[in-house]
Amino acid sequence: MLCGTLPIERTTEIRMEPQFNVWFEIDGEVAASRWRMELLAAIGRQGSITGGAEAMGVPYRVAWQKIHEMEQRLGEQLLDTKTGGSQGGGARLTEAGRAHVERMLAFCARSDAAIEQIYQDVFGEMPNT
Repeated sequence: MLCGTLPIERTTEIRMEPQFNVWFEIDGEVAASRWRMELLAAIGRQGSITGGAEAMGVPYRVAWQKIHEMEQRLGEQLLDTKTGGSQGGGARLTEAGRAHVERMLAFCARSDAAIEQIYQDVFGEMPNT
């Protein structure tokens, strides 16, 4: 025990849960991340940047900026967009956008499984067990 600290009795068990964040950089700049791919997927589901931004709880401007950054850094168009007006606008994932989302989902699923296995190896229990 450190000098000046009092022992604390716990009445409930504390469980740590491993968390893992991943992003990919090109020339030191974020090109893709789990969050950005979740945003892209939300835009695809909602059919618009506005809808995707709302689903992710971020302003339209932030969503647009992150998508624009990804497209610039990856060198690919990720969304097909249609300007608003009386008919309303919209956005849908391009083939490249769908491929990036699918690969990131697969990468994250495998990474999460590996992190859980490492956690079990080191701490001897799985989170939420």
